[in-house]
Amino acid sequence: MGPPGLTEDEQRTSAVVLAGAALTTSTAGVTVRAATPERLIQMCVEAFTDKGLDRNQEEFVTVFFLMHQWFMTSEELAQAFIDLYQGCDETITCSMVACQHLPINTDCAVQNFKKMICQAVRYWICKFPLHFDMDTKVTAAVTRLSTLLQAEGNYKLKELVDVSKVPSYDWMRNMSVRTAPFGKHSRKVSLVFNHLEPKELAAQLTYLEYKAFRRVHFSDYKNYALTASLKDQPKLERSIALFNGLSQWVQCMVLSKTTPQQRADVICKFIDVSKHLRILQNFNTLMAIVGGLSHSALARLSKTIACLPPESQKTLMDLTELLSSNNNFSNYRKVYHQCTGFKIPILGVHLKDLISLHTALPDRLEGNLLNFRKMAQLAVILRELTRLQGQENIPVDANMDLVNTLRLSLDLYHTEDEIYELSLAREPRGSLSSPTTPTKPVVFADWLSGISPPDSETINHHVHDMVEAVFKNYDHDKDGFISHDEFDAIAGNFPFIDSFCVLDADKDGMISKREMKTYFIRANSHALRNSFKHAFHETTYFKPTFCIHCTGLLWGLIKQGWKCKDCGINAHKHCKDLVVMECRSKGSKRTESMSNGPHDLTITAKRKISQRHQKRSSPSHVIQQSTQTEGVMMRRTSSLKVINSSSSSSSHNHRDCAIIDGEYYEEQALLYARLLKSEE
Repeated sequence: MGPPGLTEDEQRTSAVVLAGAALTTSTAGVTVRAATPERLIQMCVEAFTDKGLDRNQEEFVTVFFLMHQWFMTSEELAQAFIDLYQGCDETITCSMVACQHLPINTDCAVQNFKKMICQAVRYWICKFPLHFDMDTKVTAAVTRLSTLLQAEGNYKLKELVDVSKVPSYDWMRNMSVRTAPFGKHSRKVSLVFNHLEPKELAAQLTYLEYKAFRRVHFSDYKNYALTASLKDQPKLERSIALFNGLSQWVQCMVLSKTTPQQRADVICKFIDVSKHLRILQNFNTLMAIVGGLSHSALARLSKTIACLPPESQKTLMDLTELLSSNNNFSNYRKVYHQCTGFKIPILGVHLKDLISLHTALPDRLEGNLLNFRKMAQLAVILRELTRLQGQENIPVDANMDLVNTLRLSLDLYHTEDEIYELSLAREPRGSLSSPTTPTKPVVFADWLSGISPPDSETINHHVHDMVEAVFKNYDHDKDGFISHDEFDAIAGNFPFIDSFCVLDADKDGMISKREMKTYFIRANSHALRNSFKHAFHETTYFKPTFCIHCTGLLWGLIKQGWKCKDCGINAHKHCKDLVVMECRSKGSKRTESMSNGPHDLTITAKRKISQRHQKRSSPSHVIQQSTQTEGVMMRRTSSLKVINSSSSSSSHNHRDCAIIDGEYYEEQALLYARLLKSEE
C-alpha cells in the first residue's frame, strides 16, 4: 500500500528523490549494501578497537543500532552479543602460546574481542538509553551478560555494560502532558486569549508540540510505515490529533467573532504567533496554524480579508509559500535542513517520506540478505523524527496553567462541514462560484484525514487540569467559585461556549469546579460518539412526539423530525447530532429513550416537560424567536445546549391542558390547532 494521495508514478518519483537525498547527505559513511543480520552484528563489533570506536565506522554503527528494531528485537540483539561473547574461544584464534584467555592477558585476541563486544554494548547503552528503559527484556539480557563477566572475573568489562544508570523514560509511557520540567515553575500569565501576547502563545504551543512529539516511539513510526494506518498507534494518533485540533481551533476562534474587523484582528494575532513559531523553528505547529488560516472556511471571507493590513497579508502569503507542497515540500525541506539546534519537523511530511521509501525499496535482497542501504536511508528520516527524545533543553519555559487551558481548547472537536457552515453564516455566499463544501488548503497533507477525536480518559485528564488552572488564577477569594465577570474572560479561549447560566447548573449565580468539569466533559462527549451513532431518517409522526435531546415537541404536519431506524429515538433536525445516547436495538431494554406519544416518556423526561410548562406559565418567561443564523450557531456549540423549537409558541393556561397521572399534556384539538398555526 502506497502513501495516501499519491499515484503509483508519484510514489516511484518521490521514493527515488528521497533515496538520492538520503545517500548524498547522512549515509556517506555507510558502505554496506546488504548482509545477513549475523554479519551486521559482527561488523558492528569489529568497528571498535582498543582505543574505542573507529570514526570511519561511526555512521554505520549508529545506523545499525538505530534501525535494528526494523528487522529484529532489542532482546534478540542483546542475546546475539551474549552468544558471540560465549563463542569467542572457538571462533577467535589467539596467537599466544598456551594462552588461558584470562582477563589479565591484555595481548590475548580472545579477550580483546570480548572487550570489543562490551564496547559495542556500551555504545548502544550510551547512545540509545531509551531502548533499555522501555524494554525490560533487553535490560535483563544485558544483566545476564554482566553476570557472565563477573563470573569470569572480568570486572573492568562488567563496568562497561552497567545499565543501572540508564535514565528513566517514564514520560514516554503517558499519553498526556502532565507536569512541567523539573525545577521550573509556572509564571503568572493571563489565560485569556485576548490578553495573551503572540510570543507567549507561540511558546506554550511549542511546549505542547514538543511533549507530544517526543512521546512517539520508533516502533510507532515503523508500524505506520508498514501499515500506512494509525490503527493501534495511540501516541502517533494523539500527536496528529493535536495538529488537527489546533488548526480547527484557529478557524473557530476567527469565526466566533461577529464582525469582519474582529475576525481580521484574530487572524492578525495568529499571523503574529506564526512569526514567532518560525523563529522557534517549530514547523509542525506553524503548519497547523497556517493551514487553519488558509482553509477555505476562512479564505472565502472576503469582507474579513479586506480588513487585514497589507503587511499581514504578505506575511501569510510568505508562510504559505514556505509550507507549500509544491515539488514535494522543497521550500520547507531546504529551510529545515539549514536550521540548527532545537527544531520540530512537520510530522506529516516525514511520515509520507517514510511510507514512500518503504514502498519503493524491499527489506530483503537476493539470497535473503537484509537491504542495509534501505536501512541507512530510513535512518535519515527516523533520526529527525526521534531526535527530540534526547533533547531536554528547549528554548521555551512552560506555564502549566496556560498549557492545560490550551490543551482542552484544542480537544474541542468540530467537523469541517460544521466549521464551513458557520463560515457561510458569518458571510453568506455571494456568488455561484463559491464552493458549497469545504476544501483543504494546499499546505494540508492527506494523512490528516480520519483521525479520531481524543478518548474519554484523555479528555477527563485535560478537563481536570484546565479547571484547576482556571480556579487557581481566577478564583481570587479562593472560595471555590467563579463569578460572571471571571467567566467572561476565560470563555474567550473556547469558541461557541455556552452562556454563564448554562454552566451555572444550580442557578446560584456562581460556577463551581464540579459544574465546570461536568460541562466540559459533556461538551466534549459528542466527539466520542462513534459508538453512539444513530441511523436517523426524516419521519412523519401521526401523534404528539417529543425530542429525546431537548424534550421539545416535534412540530409540523409532515416530516416533523428524525427517527433512528435502529433504536427508535426521535429528535429535531438540529438536535439529532447532539444526542449522547448509546444506540441499541429495539429489542434491548432502553430506559433513557423516548418513543412516540407522551405515555412512552420516562419519568425524567416528563418532569422536564412539566417544569418547562410551569416556566412558560410564569409572567416572567421571555419568548425567544430563533433565526436561521442562530440555529447554525447553536449547532456549533457543545452538546449541553438546550434548543427548544417550540419556544416560538405562546404560553398556555392550565385550563387548556390535560393532567394525566400528575403530568401535563395538551388537549389534542388544541395541539392540532397550534400545529396548523406554526405551519402558517
